[in-house]
Amino acid sequence: MAAQTRTDYTNFPFVLSGEPLVKTAETLLTDAGRSAALVKNTLMSKISASGKWVPFTDNTASDGSEFPAGIIKADVSAAELVAGDVPDIPIIVGGEITIDVNQLVIENSKTLADVITSSGLTVGDELERHNIYVEATRAIDEFEN
Repeated sequence: MAAQTRTDYTNFPFVLSGEPLVKTAETLLTDAGRSAALVKNTLMSKISASGKWVPFTDNTASDGSEFPAGIIKADVSAAELVAGDVPDIPIIVGGEITIDVNQLVIENSKTLADVITSSGLTVGDELERHNIYVEATRAIDEFEN
């Protein structure tokens, strides 16, 4: 009888191809009701009036936050967001890149297929407008016999 051992290395990079365009000094808007950390790779929106970023959660809003416009590249604790605006946050805003859809975090049960009311485009379409494309990755061990 032969024994086979295998280690499962499935830690794919988030950016699968291309060079991301990252703005490094962006500001997150205060969220006094936040109870969970904002995690890296969360889809973000930008409030038109203030230029501050919030997690993409509402495709029916009318203040700019209905449009996904970037992806946060840092974890931010709930305490930081409750305490006030959080400065100097890196956010991917484009760059002709392909990202791993399995690592993309979208809050509030939203998906890439949700339609943005004001534009008629899907969340995925809006990302493509920023030259951010999504692709699913699969571990090679899925194909082993």
